[in-house]
Amino acid sequence: MKTEALYDQDAFARDFVGKVISCEEVKLEDKTAYKVVLDKTVFFPEQGGQTSDIGTLDEVQVIDVQIEDDVIYHYCLNGFLIGEEVHGVIDWEHRFNNMQQHTGEHIFTGIAHNTYGADNVGFHLSDNTVTLDLNIELSDEQVDYIEKKANEIIASDVAVKAYYPNQQLLGAINYRSKKEINGAVRLVEIDSVDLCACCAPHVKTTGQVGMLKVVSFGKYKGGTRVYILCGLRALADYNRRMKLLEQSYQLLNCKDDEVPEKIAGLMEDKRQLEYRICDIKAGMLTNQIETISPDLTDVTIFMEDLDAKTMRDGVNTLVEKHDGLCAIFSGNDEDGYNFVIGSKTRDCAAIATGLRELLGAKGGGSRQMAQGNVAATRNQIENTL
Repeated sequence: MKTEALYDQDAFARDFVGKVISCEEVKLEDKTAYKVVLDKTVFFPEQGGQTSDIGTLDEVQVIDVQIEDDVIYHYCLNGFLIGEEVHGVIDWEHRFNNMQQHTGEHIFTGIAHNTYGADNVGFHLSDNTVTLDLNIELSDEQVDYIEKKANEIIASDVAVKAYYPNQQLLGAINYRSKKEINGAVRLVEIDSVDLCACCAPHVKTTGQVGMLKVVSFGKYKGGTRVYILCGLRALADYNRRMKLLEQSYQLLNCKDDEVPEKIAGLMEDKRQLEYRICDIKAGMLTNQIETISPDLTDVTIFMEDLDAKTMRDGVNTLVEKHDGLCAIFSGNDEDGYNFVIGSKTRDCAAIATGLRELLGAKGGGSRQMAQGNVAATRNQIENTL
């Protein structure tokens, strides 16, 4: 029996009374749930790239809603008797939030299509993320233009209409659709902006979207993936970012517009400090190498916080003075060690292979020198060498 979709008739309906047609106990992930079918519902099921409504049936929590062959299934935490009437209430904040995002996506995609010929080939609307995929690459300037134009349309408060056109006339209507649709087609129309096949609830006018902000975008499968936020989600994201900015300039003891310069200065200070530390460590390694007796054939040095260049230079110095295996390991037993090994007489690539087989080391090199890293203790390394 097809479920009557009340959200098709009125996207702003928040509650209803429906009759229970069936109720089946099921496992939903690690929970026991009840799969409930009603004769009608305002609950929008997961479809069209959008997550479902949530809410209650007779104060029983509805945690998911799905649709299959025009039958809508409500997954609830308790069951109901077949034939009884239940009072359903959707989580309006959740529904209105989704409507703002989805209508905003139509506006953005409609402008991208009309202006640059972009087609929407993917859309996902979850409780946290809104992404849309376009089949062409967009530049920074093009995305900025679409975002600005979208907000102008939002401010113009254009009507948003949802309807089922006459099937005989459908072939003559130029509308967007990501896929072929069998049966009745529901169109969402925003005058002079977009005409698109869509099953989801939408706001009544573009003004109810509030605002649209592109959070980020980038190349994706030969086209562009765009992350957007609209309305109350955009406001929440703005407030979150402003709090982070306020915390940043308070910690940095500067004005908000000075934060980038302040961070750049700190990063440069950090680089200079790292250079100085490297020089000091290199000097300490050189001093240690000079104390080693030239009569030793094999030499292994363990020292913390050495960079790769310093380790290679140190091994080269050791190889000039010692005929056997010369190795430097930098790290500690807890985090593991980076290593460089060199020799005039030993096959370093083979030794690196041995470390890989016996201790799970990663890396390799040539007969004369090899390098890599190993998650092992100093004692294990010394015993293996």
